[in-house]
Amino acid sequence: MVLLLAAACTRPPPELLSMPATDVSMLEPAVRARISAAHADFERRAQRTPPAAELADAYGELGMIYHAQDLTAPAEVAYINARRLAPRDKRWPYLLAHLYADASKLPQATKTFESVLAIDDKDVPTQIYLGQLYFQNGELDKAQALFEKALADKDARAAALSGLGKVALAQGQYGQAVERLEEALKLWPNATRLRQPLAMAYRGLGDSANAQANLARHVPNGAEPGLSDPTVDLMSSKVVVSRVLLRRGQRYGKEGRFDLAEKEFRAAVASDPANAEALANLGISLANLGRTEEAQARLIESLALDDSNALAHFSLAVVYDRQDLEAAAIGEYVATIRRDPGNVQALVYLADARMRSGSAAEAARLYRQALDKSADSPRIAISLAMALIRAGRHAEARKALETAYSQQPRNAEIINALARLLATAPQASVRDGPRALKLAKSLFEATRSLTVGQTYAMAFAETGNFEEAVKLHKETIIGYQRSGAPVDQAFLQRNLRLYEQGKPAREGWPAADAVFQPRSPAAARVTAPAS
Repeated sequence: MVLLLAAACTRPPPELLSMPATDVSMLEPAVRARISAAHADFERRAQRTPPAAELADAYGELGMIYHAQDLTAPAEVAYINARRLAPRDKRWPYLLAHLYADASKLPQATKTFESVLAIDDKDVPTQIYLGQLYFQNGELDKAQALFEKALADKDARAAALSGLGKVALAQGQYGQAVERLEEALKLWPNATRLRQPLAMAYRGLGDSANAQANLARHVPNGAEPGLSDPTVDLMSSKVVVSRVLLRRGQRYGKEGRFDLAEKEFRAAVASDPANAEALANLGISLANLGRTEEAQARLIESLALDDSNALAHFSLAVVYDRQDLEAAAIGEYVATIRRDPGNVQALVYLADARMRSGSAAEAARLYRQALDKSADSPRIAISLAMALIRAGRHAEARKALETAYSQQPRNAEIINALARLLATAPQASVRDGPRALKLAKSLFEATRSLTVGQTYAMAFAETGNFEEAVKLHKETIIGYQRSGAPVDQAFLQRNLRLYEQGKPAREGWPAADAVFQPRSPAAARVTAPAS
């Protein structure tokens, strides 16, 4: 036994690699200072001839600082040395595997993650990341086994379910894929990238409606379920280079975690105060956190540095819109479209603003442009129809609604708008009472909606059944009184008098109806704090 211990104590030290020279002259001042301080600290620790484990920590710390700044060559060498000095410490191969994966060196990443599991086969983050690599390589059974192991971990469950859903989809098990992916989305609602595989699974089941609905919500560069990863978080906390901070903030933003995104963007701005993109992203995060005035200041500052950023112009427009600064908002929406003509959201928000300011014909033109780029959007189709109605172009409005109805025959809002127009249009050539009655009857029986009740009464009146129109309209008025739902009472009473006089309605919506004052939720007015 004594001889064995003596042999262990005299084991020669591992061969270490020389740290490569790194040109830092073109890096940001904050990055140069961080690397210089890290090297000074490493030299101090190494000169004391510390034990192997302590020297491994010194190399690992140096590797994390390089890794955090995206300086991969010196980071790789530092991690390799740390791993050789402390072969049972899973941190260094784990971070090295991430370094390889980020550099698309997938075989090296796979092998290195496998070595982590050889040290600790219960390491959940490694199970998830290695499972993802196995899946990418077509090793479905290996991937499935690792994801199933990770399922028991509450924090990693969404990521594990996501992996299992994709494996099931690849195996043609569409029902299981839907079940797994739907559960993952319940746990991680902002995981918009999962909508595409979920749509494919629904398509495999022959459910085209759910397939289409999920494809419409798919964001190609959106988020996927994440998990707690203290080792990577520690490495990431050492970031000072603005582009890395910016990338991390953008990732948090995609996940809807704007509080975390704000911290990253603030750090990016501190590292590089003249970084227009970082300032713009900080402003966007602040806007999403409801801090309107500060968001406005940061976005203006960003655009002063770089006026070409369409996203910054759009975000500033929304900030103005929320404050009811309509002229300023319109100016920024126009600036957005000038720089990004395909921006559907900017086209719609600008059209909304034009509608609210009384320019219905111009709003219709903009909605039509947006609909050309997003033909399956019921919101845009209905907004176009309302703008055309407001402009007195009822035949065009009917055509827009007929097209939308042919594409989405189960959409209640489209059905109601079409039925109401068919019942009330001023031009006889646009009206079709029997069809309006059929549409309204079916929808009312399915929904018992007060809004549809109004439409149903309009259709009764248009087809000459004034007795039923009066009866139903009175019931609808009572329903509004009992529910307290907002409604234009003068409009209701005006229509009731018409029906009682044996006259049909020729006004489908009151002039002050919300349909003529459109505003998307993102541009909703901010409420001023009470004084």
